[in-house]
Amino acid sequence: MTQGIGLYVHIPFCASRCPYCDFATAPATTALRSRYLDALGREIAREGALLGRPRARTLFFGGGTPSLLEPAEIAMLGDALRRAFVLRPREVTLEANPATLDRARLEAWLALGLTRLSLGAQSFDARGLRALGRTHQPEDSAAAVAVARDAGLDTNLDLIFGWPGQDIAAWERDLQTAAGLNPDHISCYPLELRLDPEGSIPNWPGGGWPVLERWRRAAAEAQPDDAGIARMYRVAERALERAGYRHYEIANWARPGKRSLHNLGYWRDRDWLGVGAGAHTHLAGARSANPADLRAYISRAESGSERVVDAEADPPSEAAMLALRLDSGLDLERYAARFGDTAATRVRSALREVEPAHLVRVEGRYARLTARGRLLASEVFVRLLP
Repeated sequence: MTQGIGLYVHIPFCASRCPYCDFATAPATTALRSRYLDALGREIAREGALLGRPRARTLFFGGGTPSLLEPAEIAMLGDALRRAFVLRPREVTLEANPATLDRARLEAWLALGLTRLSLGAQSFDARGLRALGRTHQPEDSAAAVAVARDAGLDTNLDLIFGWPGQDIAAWERDLQTAAGLNPDHISCYPLELRLDPEGSIPNWPGGGWPVLERWRRAAAEAQPDDAGIARMYRVAERALERAGYRHYEIANWARPGKRSLHNLGYWRDRDWLGVGAGAHTHLAGARSANPADLRAYISRAESGSERVVDAEADPPSEAAMLALRLDSGLDLERYAARFGDTAATRVRSALREVEPAHLVRVEGRYARLTARGRLLASEVFVRLLP
């Protein structure tokens, strides 16, 4: 741990549930809120002690909507983190709903060392926001970017394409509006609708999984087809390149020097610790995850149960897939030195299979996805699995 770790803190609370979201979330008004935050403090203290109070190289608050925390809650969270870890991060990111920022909350996050704001804009089209079940308005995102800039923060905008009823023209307008706000970073994700129950279903009152399933199936039927999604992706590549953004990862574009340092830690397969409901961890080559159900998470944190290692994980194949997501690609020599000749030979063989389809380009010691390969990355990755 001498070089530090990436530290992810999951805050599940949301003002309302976005029906497409399959992250670990819960109502901001849940009766379990204070117990959750207490449990999170326990987990932070325990993990910090087990790891010998390591340095947090980067810090990322995700959710959910962590920007909904009250200033007093933010201060208590900061105190817990400072006691458990050496907090000298190069980057501190907060995910935020564009409509949930106010001065008191922002000042509390700034006191914790915030350097970067990631805004869930998703769309600047009122129809798109309604189709996605979002509660903010198109103009909220521009206002939030202005607030972040005034505070001296770097900004990221998350955009979703392929929402029900969206056409190319609407997507082009979203990209133009986003680039016009001049954020440091832009992430573009196709709308993917999970059609099986996920772990956070018990956290929400109401109809449970059947209601979500009906919405997702109806939304999937109204989405653009695969060819339409592929065209939108190519439109984003061209538009953002013209606007001066580097396409450094399959779904991410950045101004020079403004790549997400925390997420680069994931893609470069470094050590990172995730705390909170549904959070994943990768330490010393082993992967583990917390339950997404708040009651199950609180019970585990209160009992001090050890993390359950994911026995099905395959570190060599996962490292190869993560590296290929980046424009820098997979360094085959370094990969062989880390995982051995057998693993490296298997990867090289798998990549040779897809080279004729122009999905991968191997030059010297590096393998990189082509433009076509970024579109069809799953066709490459499936061949890397054991």
